[in-house]
Amino acid sequence: MKKLLFMLICMFISVPTIANAHTELSSSNPKEGQIVTEELNEIILNFAGSIEDLSTMKVTKDGKEVSLSQVQVQDKEMVGTLSAPLENGSYIIDWTISGEDGHPISGKVSFTVQMEHIHEEKEKAQPKAEENKQQNEQQDKGEVQKEDQTSSNTITTIITVLLLVILGLGVGLLFRKMRK
Repeated sequence: MKKLLFMLICMFISVPTIANAHTELSSSNPKEGQIVTEELNEIILNFAGSIEDLSTMKVTKDGKEVSLSQVQVQDKEMVGTLSAPLENGSYIIDWTISGEDGHPISGKVSFTVQMEHIHEEKEKAQPKAEENKQQNEQQDKGEVQKEDQTSSNTITTIITVLLLVILGLGVGLLFRKMRK
C-alpha cells in the first residue's frame, strides 16, 4: 500500500510541471525588429491563449511614453490605438498580460519607424507596395512555422504524459505481482 501511495505521489508531482504552460506572444504588428516605413495607426499583439482585460501595453521612444488613445483586449488580441502618427526613431512596446492561468506575463517588442517625406513616398509608392507584399509573404511563412512549432510542443507534451501514465501502470503491475 505504501509503495502504491508513493507511486501515485510521484506521478502527481511530475505531471503538473509538464502542464504548466503560459500564454506567449505569437505575433505582433509591428514585428520584433521591423522597420516601419508607412504610417502606423494601431499596434496589434496576438497571443497563443486568451488574455484577461487587465492586460496592458505602453509604447516608449527614448524612455518617454508615447500616448495611446485606447487599448482594447479581445480574447487573444490586444490592440493599442495611437493618438498621433509616430515620428522617425526607435520604439519599444512594453506589454503585460494576465493569461488564462492567472499568471502575469510581460515582454517587449522593439521596432523602428523610418518614414520618408510625403513627396518621396509618392514617387516610390509602387516599389514599396511590392516590397511590402514580399515582406508580408515572408511574415506569413514565419507565422506558419510558429504554428507548426506550437503544435509540435503540444504533441510532445501529450506523448510525455502518456508515457508517464504507461510507466506508472507498469510499475504498479510490477509491485502487484511482487506482492503475490
